[in-house]
Amino acid sequence: MTQGKLSLFSITPIASAILGLSLSFNALANTNQPDAMAGMTLPQDNKYDWLQLTSLEVLKGELKNLYDDKLEFDSDNLDTISIDWEDIKQLKTAQPVSIGFTDLSTKTGILVVKDGQAFLDGQAFDPKNIMTIISGEQKEANYWSNKITLGANFRSGNTDQIDYSAISHNTRRTTESRFNLDYLGNYTKTDNQSTTNNHRINSNFDWFISKQFYLRPIFAEVYIDPFLNLDYKATLGSGLGYNIIDTSKTEWSISGGPAYTYSKYKQVEQDQRQSDGSASFVLETSYETEINKTIDFNTKYRGQFASSDAGGYSHHAIASFEVELTDIFDLDLSFVWDHTNSPQANSQGLIPEQNDYQFIVGFGIDL
Repeated sequence: MTQGKLSLFSITPIASAILGLSLSFNALANTNQPDAMAGMTLPQDNKYDWLQLTSLEVLKGELKNLYDDKLEFDSDNLDTISIDWEDIKQLKTAQPVSIGFTDLSTKTGILVVKDGQAFLDGQAFDPKNIMTIISGEQKEANYWSNKITLGANFRSGNTDQIDYSAISHNTRRTTESRFNLDYLGNYTKTDNQSTTNNHRINSNFDWFISKQFYLRPIFAEVYIDPFLNLDYKATLGSGLGYNIIDTSKTEWSISGGPAYTYSKYKQVEQDQRQSDGSASFVLETSYETEINKTIDFNTKYRGQFASSDAGGYSHHAIASFEVELTDIFDLDLSFVWDHTNSPQANSQGLIPEQNDYQFIVGFGIDL
């Protein structure tokens, strides 16, 4: 009996030591592995840009740009992805980038972001002062982004009908300014008879005086719609704007200013003027939000207040859902509402409808 007790006491300390050592190793592994990832140093690489997310995931690839707190990164394995700026823990670029700061200054160099600090060619600064980043040197090709959405419908049989629609968004964005050029066109032909043929071009130039405020020295719009009895309607003005919401997921801005509107009509009644000009005021608001990783919702309203001879109050409103199919292609669903309060009667005295509605289904291509 004594010999059995001694054997038991001899084994117990050894088993306890082994159990304690195993628990210590497990605790060390569970504790130190995340710490090691959190404190890791990104590779020194002259070929790839590297970033680490706050989730401690590491990506290599090419930084494209940073606008509105969203970083576009071309991952070596995941293709082009969009990342919230607040989700980035570390960042290191292989080649120089152009940075626009909140004080509207611009600098170029190798960027490193780590532990809440940023360095540009070794010079430390607060990363909160970054407003925009453009990949590479300040070259013209790095400033442009373009998207084209095309839709078509063909019918044959009792009725032969062809529908075309096109939407184009073109933006030139630098660290201090923004230039937009948008186009929306629709054409329908039924039994060799044109029933829809309208085209709208919008353009504006913005100069940022802060992250929220911007001057709009010039904005312009040309609208052609013979079925609205418009040979063309041209508007030219200037104003200012303000970013109400500017986060990584949602943008909401409002802008406006005085303008001059000139309208030339296709047909007019006898003793009526073929054209008319008027002072006007233009108010515009734009809202964009990310519903989830693959669906965005965008809407824009542009209201114009002019004399009744120039059409009175009119507006152009568009709301779109953009569904990402691939990195390049989107499925775009757009609803368009055009309104003219006082349309001009034609030579027979017929007054066009005040409202035009369109629902456009198209495939978008990011260029």
